[in-house]
Amino acid sequence: VETSSRNLFSVAPPILTRAFQEMAGGMVRYHDAMKIARIPLPFPYVQTLEVLLVLHWLSTPFLTVMWVRNAVWAGVCTFVQVFVLWALNSIAAELENPFGEDVNDLPAQQMQHEMNQRLLLLIRPSTQRTARL
Repeated sequence: VETSSRNLFSVAPPILTRAFQEMAGGMVRYHDAMKIARIPLPFPYVQTLEVLLVLHWLSTPFLTVMWVRNAVWAGVCTFVQVFVLWALNSIAAELENPFGEDVNDLPAQQMQHEMNQRLLLLIRPSTQRTARL
């Protein structure tokens, strides 16, 4: 902005406005991600979900045996249903906190370092020269 007023680096106002808009949008998305990280699911909700999953795990074999006559298929259907629901629960638990040191967490420090390097690139003297045609 300062170089634009001194005509050192002339950027059309719509392009400059768009650049500021993109930076503001990035900050909004950053703050949305921080809301997810700071506000966990309520404890009673998580406990109720766990109890319901256990009840499903216990009742599914009896209901599947009435639906499927073959014992092998009843076991397969029960395993698939219970496995899918527990897997979805585990995925939701990982998504609840995307920041940290787990294998599936976002590399927040690395992402911040890359962003800082890109911002430092903008203030280097070699990148502040005006291009000539």
